[in-house]
Amino acid sequence: MPCLKHFFDPDFNHQNLKPTQKNDGSTDFYNMGYVQSVVIGQILAQWQEEEEEGKCANGYRHYSEKKFPKGPNTKINPDDSDQLIATRNGYVFYNEDGLIMVKELLNIRGDVGLSTGNIFFIGDLVVHGSIKSGLEVNAFNVNVKGIIEQAYVKAGGFLKCDGGIKGHGRAQIEAKESLRANFCENATIVSGKNIIIDKSCMHSKVYSEGKFAVKGRLCGGPCYSSQYIYVGEQLGGGLSTPAQLIVGYSPLVLLHIDKISGQIDKLNDLIAELTGKLSNDASNAIEYREKIDKYEIKVRFLKNKKKELWNTLEQTAKLESCRIMVSGIVKAGVEISIGQAFLQVNEPLEDVFFYYENHEIKVGSPALKK
Repeated sequence: MPCLKHFFDPDFNHQNLKPTQKNDGSTDFYNMGYVQSVVIGQILAQWQEEEEEGKCANGYRHYSEKKFPKGPNTKINPDDSDQLIATRNGYVFYNEDGLIMVKELLNIRGDVGLSTGNIFFIGDLVVHGSIKSGLEVNAFNVNVKGIIEQAYVKAGGFLKCDGGIKGHGRAQIEAKESLRANFCENATIVSGKNIIIDKSCMHSKVYSEGKFAVKGRLCGGPCYSSQYIYVGEQLGGGLSTPAQLIVGYSPLVLLHIDKISGQIDKLNDLIAELTGKLSNDASNAIEYREKIDKYEIKVRFLKNKKKELWNTLEQTAKLESCRIMVSGIVKAGVEISIGQAFLQVNEPLEDVFFYYENHEIKVGSPALKK
């Protein structure tokens, strides 16, 4: 009788997950392997001979004949008839009919929380509840029916959040394609294409490589878009940081520059700390000096990289085609940047657009052509 070896856990149950143990002996409550992802062409199962008559190796399954329990999105390997392979990206499991199948869409019927742990999935994901604080989600297209809290969410395609984003200053939401949310508060959102907020966007950092549109109120920032920003009801207002809108440069390159600046600041802090130790501890002077030299080399490298990125920004900018459009009210204090041109709004405006001309930012009306 043939034995079937599995390249996944055939007895896996996502409703009975347990914390794992890290290499240092501590318990990991966040990475519990909620889903068994597979890619096209991956081997799922393979026929093996019995170890001895009537016995299969531990974990293998006995069958009366070599007939794969072949379900949807699987096929017999054309190069090896003893192997069953995946024909789609997704997750593998035994269905109710006892067949091995691969499903492309992962539905989580509640919250992503401590009961699920972090989610890493190669296919599309629908979260029917919320993504709770402290969790990480990484999938292709992502649709969240509830709220995204203080979480890190990354989509290789589009991201849609019906409930909205309530980040408390710690949410990081990224989509390679477009991103849409009901509202956004105190979060960092990044998109390789367009960002649409159906209601209000408050006190969030926004990086949109395409167009950025807020149908309600936009307050805080900074908000970056390559060319266009639209606000429907109100731009600015409130007692906190004034709204900051920046267009004309690639937001993703600017984000990279921001990260490099952060690295430089950390290295300079380390250099300052070691310099203080150097003056107070002569016995370890050589060790401190070597570390200082190493960090200074890194700082010079990062500064050169930052300069190269700024040169790229200047060369690719199309400032004359940039527009910031506000159909509603623009409050005093709003800061507008198009390229290196800067304008601070000193008095309320209504139904206007901001544009670049002769190295200056000018104001026109109406916001949208009728």
